[in-house]
Amino acid sequence: MQSTLAEVLRTAAVLPWDHALYVSAGAGALTEETPVLVWDVDDVVDDGSDLPAAARALGYEYLIGIQDVRGVVENARAQRPAPTIADLLAALRYYVAHDAFISWR
Repeated sequence: MQSTLAEVLRTAAVLPWDHALYVSAGAGALTEETPVLVWDVDDVVDDGSDLPAAARALGYEYLIGIQDVRGVVENARAQRPAPTIADLLAALRYYVAHDAFISWR
């Protein structure tokens, strides 16, 4: 499923936990409007690549598993009961950069 990062953050709880988030190679800073692909990580062609054909066709690379996106969103909501998309994006950026949850306390 192609989407935007904002939509993925809004709907993280209902996305398949065994899928992953893929973004354009060299996409730069993640924004709400960053185009993303949510795809099954096991949907790969046996050609030595670990990327799904759909991601390769778009020039996308793996960013993070949906189970981790869910964790980031849940952690942000535990700290801020009504986080904005900007809050969720900041939490995701922090997680991707530091492999740790953001702490707003």
